[in-house]
Amino acid sequence: MRSLLLAALCVVLPLSVAYAADPIEILPDAKAATGEITDIEINSMAFLTPEVTIKSGQIVRWTNKEEGMAHNVHMRQGPAKTVKGAMGPMLNAGDSYAIKFVEPGTYNYICTPHSAVMKGKVIVE
Repeated sequence: MRSLLLAALCVVLPLSVAYAADPIEILPDAKAATGEITDIEINSMAFLTPEVTIKSGQIVRWTNKEEGMAHNVHMRQGPAKTVKGAMGPMLNAGDSYAIKFVEPGTYNYICTPHSAVMKGKVIVE
């Protein structure tokens, strides 16, 4: 009986971990995102609002307003650091990237090419 129970747990536990929801949802069309959105502009080698506090389920949308300089958003620390897609694409002027934050926590991010000066934080309550 114990062997049967142990075998069942060995099957169920890995499956429950595999199907755990990601702490973030990357939105495929940032400009068309709807809901409660906090917009962060990227300009002059900076995230112009480097720290925001939002509620779980809200969206943050970054838009590059800097002509001639591409930037990205890369989750470096916090619940989303290992989520596939948590390193956003390079954004040219006018391009946007949006994430819906599902799980409470502190999400630190950088622009990978300019990580020494471009850092930000999303705090999800």
